[in-house]
Amino acid sequence: MSIVKADEVGRFIVSHLVNSFKENGVTEKDITDDFDLMKRGIIDSIGLIQLFAAIEDRFGIEVDFEEMDTDNLTVLGSICKYIEERAK
Repeated sequence: MSIVKADEVGRFIVSHLVNSFKENGVTEKDITDDFDLMKRGIIDSIGLIQLFAAIEDRFGIEVDFEEMDTDNLTVLGSICKYIEERAK
């Protein structure tokens, strides 16, 4: 099993959502660890489920939503750190 780093997860998320970022006029410099995907209109609740399904497939992990901080469930940096920890 390979080591999953938060920055790798971030790159995957950005590439997975590239069209939505473009449609919303979000540039790469706008995407920081505190970027909230839902509040900024990048994803909706269905998109969030689809994103986590893609993350699970890509990184071979199972996301446990009960373990996640619900206040930061849609914040890019929090997602990346959670996946990094979960993959260990």
